[in-house]
Amino acid sequence: MRLIDQLTNHPLLDERPVKHVFEPMGFEVHVESVESPCPDDMPEEHQRFTEDPDAYLEGLDFDVPDGFTELGRWETEEPEIVMLAVKPTTALALALLTPVDDAEVPA
Repeated sequence: MRLIDQLTNHPLLDERPVKHVFEPMGFEVHVESVESPCPDDMPEEHQRFTEDPDAYLEGLDFDVPDGFTELGRWETEEPEIVMLAVKPTTALALALLTPVDDAEVPA
């Protein structure tokens, strides 16, 4: 587990632009988004998405620039799918990306 994974699951990401959350912590941010498949316009895509959202999200093309780490893919309320990658530019950002033992993180 990485400490940054707790941030990507935080409800704050639904309320604020991703860059406003991660840039102040010392990350360069790369974000791509696509519209969620509409049942009327893309019935086959929508069916695949509703049957297995995780597999659908993983199947989307996302070009992660060199030096960046992909943090996640999720659907928003808009509905759109957001794909996020970051590059640490500070010691804090690097520490947040470093794997830690779950036992080291207090519950």
